[in-house]
Amino acid sequence: MGTKSGLTKKIAPCREACPAGIDVPRYIRMIRQRDFDRALAVIRERIPFPAVCGYACVHPCEAKCARIQYDEAVSIRMLKRAADEHSRGVVDFERKAKTTGKRVAVIGSGPCGLTAAHYLAGLGHAVTVFESLSQAGGMLRYGIPEYRLPNAVVDHEIAAIQSRGVEIVTLSPVSSAPELLGKGYDAVLVASGAWKPLKMGIEGEESSQVIDGIAFLKDVNRGTAPPIGKKVVVVGGGNSAIDAARTGIRMGAKVTLLYRRTREEMPASPEEVAEAEEEGVKIEFLAAPVRIRKGGAICIRMTPGPRDDSGRPRPIPVAGSEFSISCNTVIMAVGQRADAGMLRLPENRSGAAMVDPELATPVPGIFAAGDAVTGPKTIIDAIAQGRTVSAAIDRYLGGDGRIDPVTFSPEQSGLPEEKPMGTKRPKPRMLPLKLRKRAFDPVESGYDQETAVSEAERCLACDIRRYLVEVNPAICKECGYCQEMCHMGIFATSDTFNAGGYKPSVVQHSDRCVGCLKCLYVCPDFAITIQEGQPNDLP
Repeated sequence: MGTKSGLTKKIAPCREACPAGIDVPRYIRMIRQRDFDRALAVIRERIPFPAVCGYACVHPCEAKCARIQYDEAVSIRMLKRAADEHSRGVVDFERKAKTTGKRVAVIGSGPCGLTAAHYLAGLGHAVTVFESLSQAGGMLRYGIPEYRLPNAVVDHEIAAIQSRGVEIVTLSPVSSAPELLGKGYDAVLVASGAWKPLKMGIEGEESSQVIDGIAFLKDVNRGTAPPIGKKVVVVGGGNSAIDAARTGIRMGAKVTLLYRRTREEMPASPEEVAEAEEEGVKIEFLAAPVRIRKGGAICIRMTPGPRDDSGRPRPIPVAGSEFSISCNTVIMAVGQRADAGMLRLPENRSGAAMVDPELATPVPGIFAAGDAVTGPKTIIDAIAQGRTVSAAIDRYLGGDGRIDPVTFSPEQSGLPEEKPMGTKRPKPRMLPLKLRKRAFDPVESGYDQETAVSEAERCLACDIRRYLVEVNPAICKECGYCQEMCHMGIFATSDTFNAGGYKPSVVQHSDRCVGCLKCLYVCPDFAITIQEGQPNDLP
């Protein structure tokens, strides 16, 4: 049923969901054609960290993958890793500009700062990155354990950024961003992250048996892990809390994680939560510490209450439900905040740097981005911020702000045949459980070439696949089944009534249809029609 020519592209939902805008369907088509070199080049059009994201991205793209309408999402993250691991690295479309004579200082060598450095160097600016710690990488190196993201992978990607002329100076803390302007830099980027731990404000929180979660992970990753004893309590529900708990298991401890909300509300990746439980982490949901004392923690049960500003039910303590947990160490991983004031910059109430839409601070010539502006977010969010701020800095320095390379990839001449409905994605090989709990070796193995190609064939190519969906408003009886069956946001309910007294379904995003036909099959009124045809023939 696929068209043979004249294919025009639209924004696929996976690409739309990616903060950095990676052209997911295009690089998957390259893998389908066994062209891993060009697949990697497509990914590098938008990010300088393909391998890092292949290992540790939270993959919001997969949550929006149209294949969910058929069975389950394409394994987009693993295919990104495959593109890196199976590429020979011979295709390079990256922009190389003449030297501009402008100098840029970047404070912080995390994913945001290094992304900005990558693009600014590609535009011809001289970039120096100042890092307070002994090695570059920021949260990539010090906040994510090696069982999820090996340091060798981080080193490889940083080396590629340095090869563009980026200078990284380690063990060089900066106490004042404005002072760098007086040292000959034409612009300064503050990408110092959000490392300051949040406190719960409970009794005993300042005792010696309490460790900050990010500080704990940092110490473990640099080989100076503190003693934690045989019983550990971790407090929190994010990925850092899960990482701290799984790290505790690898250090030989029995670990209990306390989270004050339900499993469904846990911000940590569901896969990470499942793997933590598989490795032996005990999770107490709807529970929180109220007091820490020598040898243990006094906790209380919680119950969901009215929704708070996050849209989630606010956890409310249950009177008389206190219980105790014995432990040697309590690891607090309840969040972090930025501290822009430490760098002599105006900050808001959360400690984040104050910026305008161009990510410029009130101090002329100084920009801020990443967690230093947004608070703690994900790797891909930080990379996206690095892209945005590099374009803004280039415009400030007199450039046009165009950071992306001019690329060429032969486009699909016809729609590829996708694998049939019900074809599940292959599960990656996992390190045996006994070995996982003893060391920090990577838990997950990447796809081999054949598996990667097979998985790429599940992609629906919905950036070039076109359908026209229509609802006959005269006969629709407002059952809503079409909206329940479709997760692509195609249907909505009309504001007006038809002759039968119903508010019929209306089509608001026909271009998102991927032809699963579930809405058509479920409609009891036969009010829906779906036409597949030449893209240029459809609106």
